[in-house]
Amino acid sequence: MHSSTQYIDPTDLGALMEKFFTLAEGVAEQWQDESQDDTQGTTPDLIIKAVEQLHAILQLYGAEQHQPSDANELNQCSDYGLQLFSELSSLAASIHLTEQSVDIENLCFPFALWATRMGAEISTLEPVVNAISRIANIIKQPADLEQLYREISEIFYAVSEPIRQDMEAGNPLRPWRILLLNRAIIATRSHQPLLIEDAYKDIVTMLPEDASRFFRQGMEQMDTIGYPTHVREIVETWFQRYSNKPTLH
Repeated sequence: MHSSTQYIDPTDLGALMEKFFTLAEGVAEQWQDESQDDTQGTTPDLIIKAVEQLHAILQLYGAEQHQPSDANELNQCSDYGLQLFSELSSLAASIHLTEQSVDIENLCFPFALWATRMGAEISTLEPVVNAISRIANIIKQPADLEQLYREISEIFYAVSEPIRQDMEAGNPLRPWRILLLNRAIIATRSHQPLLIEDAYKDIVTMLPEDASRFFRQGMEQMDTIGYPTHVREIVETWFQRYSNKPTLH
């Protein structure tokens, strides 16, 4: 269990949904008090009803006897869930419920992890990556960061093929790029050589245009934060290998 109070056990869909509905009801009450214009057609109450219906369907996936009738069924359900969470987070932000907005979006990480473990692909990545970034900033202990890395990697390997093809390579803010970079940073902070090597290989393979800058910044962090010697040596090796500057070594 992570030290973060915002961490929700991804194996417990019921607890995750309970947390969502608690947050959602608070947003719905404030929404009514604000007398929002409903011309857009989306309200917290509508999202709550949609998530209730979705939860009823998703509970079947925890039952061993249930087999999806369609290979895309679980993908569609999990994608829909992430979109609903993200949409409610946006509505909360629009009425200045900043903390609730963040807490709702943070639920996208355990929800995506639950869906991944059920066999789903992940196609709605941005709110998941936002949640991962926040949680990673809270967690400090290398052992907890190692666990976080392994969970992120489960999602990483489940990301849908169109996203993995990285067709928007010119956009530095694309979620796929941020996921890869954050995953490598978390590996470094875990102090685990095997995880660091694994994540760095993926940076070089999937984000070759970012590799040199990433390893240069990594070397700067070694001095700023004071990483253990074995981590510094790994980062330096990758830096020398992919630095644009010629060296005498």
